[in-house]
Amino acid sequence: MTSARATPADAAAELVAVQFALARRGLGLAQAALAGAGRVESLRHYPRGDVIDADNRSQFYYHLHGSSRCPAAEHGHFHLFTRRPDGRFSHLAGLSLDDRGWPLRWFTTNRWVTGETWQWAPALSADIDRFAPRTTGRLAPVARWLGAMVWIHRRGLKALLRRRDAVVARHLLRRDADDFFEDRRHDVLTEQRIDLAHTLSRLAGIPPPTPGDN
Repeated sequence: MTSARATPADAAAELVAVQFALARRGLGLAQAALAGAGRVESLRHYPRGDVIDADNRSQFYYHLHGSSRCPAAEHGHFHLFTRRPDGRFSHLAGLSLDDRGWPLRWFTTNRWVTGETWQWAPALSADIDRFAPRTTGRLAPVARWLGAMVWIHRRGLKALLRRRDAVVARHLLRRDADDFFEDRRHDVLTEQRIDLAHTLSRLAGIPPPTPGDN
């Protein structure tokens, strides 16, 4: 449903529908993303081998770091990619979730983090609009939810990538590109907090709740 023809309200409706359906089964997005894994291992990709939708050039996986590099409230995060027909992939954004599966922040990363083929923001703009992974089985609703999340935040994600490029450009004034792109001291380059309730209220034309409202 999330495509260039969908409206933000359509995407928001799909996002809410997925979350309600999972909640009825006692699941949040973080648990759904693990697809029933009995043992959760730090840094392992869930699912193993990633979700790859070649038709939509979309790819994602979920994982946990279990380290001080992540926000204290974070359970884990998705990495979202555009995937080329030749198998090369480029990172679009990361999406952190808390242990209830509620989104916390978008973020971008340095090249070494995912081993991506680096592309600058202008080349990724159309891929943000195109990101709409589809799969079958237990991760199908997670894929739809991610497509909807990207669609309703697409303008902010493009701005986040432009900010990422500005950070990289400042570093490249002082050092070689490969030296910076492989520097383990630089992992998360830009980030943006998410207020999903506010975003959904805005798309629905409903004033967001204020502190103290019942």
